[in-house]
Amino acid sequence: MLNLLGEYHCKADAKGRVLFPARLKKQLENILHHGLVVNRDIFTQCLVIYPKPEWDKVNEEMSRLSRYNQKHQLFQRKFMKGATMIDLDAAGRMSIPSVLLEYIQINSKENDLVITGLGEKMEIWNSGAYQNQVLGDDMDFSDLAEEVRKDLDGKM
Repeated sequence: MLNLLGEYHCKADAKGRVLFPARLKKQLENILHHGLVVNRDIFTQCLVIYPKPEWDKVNEEMSRLSRYNQKHQLFQRKFMKGATMIDLDAAGRMSIPSVLLEYIQINSKENDLVITGLGEKMEIWNSGAYQNQVLGDDMDFSDLAEEVRKDLDGKM
């Protein structure tokens, strides 16, 4: 079971290449040779990177959706839109498709990003959006922790 950890500040170059953090690479050393899949997040304006074995689990869930149910098909289309296999090049960089970088507002002027480990996946954020969305004080973290714990326990 993967437990990817860490927060890494990076830059995208003009060709959309990002040096993959060495500490994440070490955490993935047993499965990185399978490749990675990058896609848009469902809930926030960030990207999600799945190690290929984890993406296969997501794809298995998708295969249980009915091809004869319009909502299932619409969800599958929207979810899979932009999903792309990526590998690390000889220099340890990953090339992220420009359409996905545009989605998180990374461009030639704004190229600072944050990659975070999040259990079995990683997220890529525009640095400013990460500061506002994740580190901002707009939500009381202790209240959120209590709510989430209730969901897990069914009590409290």
